[in-house]
Amino acid sequence: MQKDKIVNTLSVKKIKDFIQKNSNFIYDYINIEILKDVGAINKGYFTKVIQEIDIKENINPNILPYYIFTLLFNEGKVDYTSLRNETLSLNQINKEASTYYNYARFSLKKDFLFLELMQCKIGGMPIDEDIIKFTKKIPINSIGLEEFIDKKAYKL
Repeated sequence: MQKDKIVNTLSVKKIKDFIQKNSNFIYDYINIEILKDVGAINKGYFTKVIQEIDIKENINPNILPYYIFTLLFNEGKVDYTSLRNETLSLNQINKEASTYYNYARFSLKKDFLFLELMQCKIGGMPIDEDIIKFTKKIPINSIGLEEFIDKKAYKL
């Protein structure tokens, strides 16, 4: 990686190239830094996600690992039944939250990736408005991915 810190956004084309070049680093960064107290994303699932995501805006590469979560299933929502070891496991957060939920929702707000466990049904019946059962705020490190890649690339 270049010595100058990435502070600006990259074009959609350049971000796709960046993903292809650094996908293993991005995968490791997500599991080691972002999901460290939450769970883990499966390598095969991650590969499928990055091949299928449709990035439509310029983005800072350091924010990319957080941004990917907002694109899961095209809207940043993952049904409870899709959360498992073969995809995205939230086993650590499930222990911490200790609550029933129907889906997990990911969003970026200010300097955080929000993981919200949501309930949309009670007793199998839909409710008028989804209920936030648990929220985990994951701080965004605005230069974290770059530092991570520099550190890992140096060891290679």
